[in-house]
Amino acid sequence: MSVCTQIVSLLKKRGASTAFGMPGIHNLPVYAALHDAGIETITVRHEQSASFAADGYARALGKPAICAVIDGPGFLNASTGIAQARGDSVPMVVLTPVGEPPTRGALHELSGQSTISQQICKASIQISRTTSTRDLELFLDRNLCKGRPGPLHIEIPLSLMEAHPLQNSGHSSQQHVTTTPLSELDTAAKLLQNSTSPIVIAGGGVIDSREELQAFAEAIDAPVVNTVNAKGILPRNHPLRVGYSPSLPEVRLAIEKSDVVVALGTELSETDFDFLLVDKPWDFQCLIRIDVDPNQVSINAVPDCTIVGDCKEVLSNLDAQSAPKRGAQRTAQIRESASKSWLVNQQMREFLDAIRDSTDVLMGDSTQPVYFATWLYEPNNVREYFASTTGFGTLGYAIPATIGAKVACPEKKVACLVGDGGAHFTLPEIQTAAQLGIGIPFMIWNNRGYSEIDKAMEMQTDNPWYQSPTPPDYRSIAEAFGANYRQPVDLPSLSIDIRDAHDDTKPSIIDVEEEKFAGSISEINWFSADRA
Repeated sequence: MSVCTQIVSLLKKRGASTAFGMPGIHNLPVYAALHDAGIETITVRHEQSASFAADGYARALGKPAICAVIDGPGFLNASTGIAQARGDSVPMVVLTPVGEPPTRGALHELSGQSTISQQICKASIQISRTTSTRDLELFLDRNLCKGRPGPLHIEIPLSLMEAHPLQNSGHSSQQHVTTTPLSELDTAAKLLQNSTSPIVIAGGGVIDSREELQAFAEAIDAPVVNTVNAKGILPRNHPLRVGYSPSLPEVRLAIEKSDVVVALGTELSETDFDFLLVDKPWDFQCLIRIDVDPNQVSINAVPDCTIVGDCKEVLSNLDAQSAPKRGAQRTAQIRESASKSWLVNQQMREFLDAIRDSTDVLMGDSTQPVYFATWLYEPNNVREYFASTTGFGTLGYAIPATIGAKVACPEKKVACLVGDGGAHFTLPEIQTAAQLGIGIPFMIWNNRGYSEIDKAMEMQTDNPWYQSPTPPDYRSIAEAFGANYRQPVDLPSLSIDIRDAHDDTKPSIIDVEEEKFAGSISEINWFSADRA
């Protein structure tokens, strides 16, 4: 048994069953270990896509995937997707070789790879001759199995790739013991019992606690506002589900008017709460924050009551029974107010509804309809909508992430929504889907360039400072990649094209021309000072 075999075995015991990446001369022993362990390996066209695909897999399934790339350029190429996963607290394990100094001019040499890793990963470890199995087990149990999820990096020196296994020493424990003081639970319970207009904000940290969240919201009779990463946390017909987004002025006003706000597993971050970049500070009357990460609970807003712990466990132990507080009525009022927002575009609502009615899981990139989806897309369950606009804000995320999600959930209908600008980054991965023989509708929102950047520039100058890239001939691209090409002209034909693509054994490029589906949004400038 080699070091690589031992590492992969430990990962498999902790739920990793799929790897995305690119093999190279330096990491062939890693690929041999993955093969011998029965880990499914998906080869992509670019290392950035490997980390995006691992991200999509983990979001859809709730289990970590492996990203296996070479050191140096492979790690740097994958770093964009690694940082995206860190921004959205997505678990993955990155396996790379690492060169051993002192060297000069060695193949793939990257001075400071470990330093970069420490900046963009939740945690990293470099294997050495003194590393024991106990060390590695503790590293995985502490960072992969507990606490706030995120990407981990395991570096394997080239000289140890095929070395004898790490020394055996002891056994690790994955038991989790709460550290939440009972006094904090009591304080929160009293605040809620005395509240007359509580409201709950649910973030991505609560998506595995759906039943507990619903029971809690019903117990305190409070409207529930969810962030993008917590979409689907309540059933679509639940009387306490607000939907929309805390970035909408109307929803934000309701939050600020609430006498007690309970923020669960959310960073209260710009991308979720200030999507329009109005830079207005929060004005909470009373804030209770519950988060598994002790470093997060006082960032972006200082709470009146802090509870550090796993949301499922805390909600199960928080006795918050109280008298009815008109929760359903208040929720209906918030929804009614939000529905009249200048940002609620009816054409885009109908477009997104048509996608949802034909799809189980939607992966979004940074593009016009995905911006609208922040408040208009309503999935049926958690882990059914994801977008790169929620954290690091990468372009090119959706195409490989959709492949990862489909590999994770082959029984589900998984679709991609990406702009023609963002599609340029990872378009070759459609050929990966073709090679895998999976039917995915890759919907490309085609407004022929970087439309949002174009409009932002027009606010400042009549003389553009750059030339917006034009899209390729997607029909020819589809033919070259072994995919279908579809160009719907209205919502009924779009729905048919999506359903046909899901049922096919090869992917489909669906060329969605903006003017045919939501021409009116071309007049909207998200960041105009004149918006009201």
